Amino acid sequence: MSDFWKTSISRVAPNDIAVRGYSIQDLTRRCSFGDVMYLLLTGELPTGNEGRLVEAILVSCCDHSLASPSVDAVRFVASAGVPLQAAVSAGIVAIGDSHGGAIEPCAQILKQAVENGKSATDLLNDLRSRKERMPGFGHRVHTADPRVDVLFALAQEYGLHGAYCQLARDVENATESIYGRRINMNVDGAIGALLCDLGMDPALGKSFFIVGRAPGYVAHAYEQMTKEKPFKAAEPEEITYTGPGARPVPERFNPTSL
Repeated sequence: MSDFWKTSISRVAPNDIAVRGYSIQDLTRRCSFGDVMYLLLTGELPTGNEGRLVEAILVSCCDHSLASPSVDAVRFVASAGVPLQAAVSAGIVAIGDSHGGAIEPCAQILKQAVENGKSATDLLNDLRSRKERMPGFGHRVHTADPRVDVLFALAQEYGLHGAYCQLARDVENATESIYGRRINMNVDGAIGALLCDLGMDPALGKSFFIVGRAPGYVAHAYEQMTKEKPFKAAEPEEITYTGPGARPVPERFNPTSL
């Protein structure tokens, strides 16, 4: 048997599929998608309500209309006449540091602060001294992101609201004294805190955004393909050209002189 291809995640044999040692039949009958995502990412099934909280996080990420770059990417690509999976993949590729990318750094900052016993004020003062902002706070559309309170309330209900969620709330409350105005947490910040209280690696931050947003991408791609006109692009009169004015190509590029 070759050691080139190795994985601890799943095993497939004729008529047999197992994920982390559990048969796919048992997982399908007894576990939710949130339970299985938790299993895949951590290696173990939830011991409590972790799967329910994972599902709540995924639902909170499901869509944000055309006000997000990744959905716009899905729409543009879908309008070009490509297959569904190509349009959806465009949305996933568009997830980056400025869109869906605050979960991981927020979780890392909260994790380090809790491990080092830092208060919310210490954390914000440290960031301010380095001229860095706290990721996962503030939003271009929402002054109070409607997804934050419900996620934290569910974490409380499920017994999963721990030190990281508390620190995130403390940071939110401390922003006014540090910056002179209150800066509310957004859904990325909430997920970053919840990720830590779930005991997961901050590096998995984007995974929640990717998995949660995928159904929304499918819906947008399908709507674009079935209800909208193809070739979604700016009209020429909507484009402002900012380059140089008309100019001749230098004589040295004349084909007769080559």
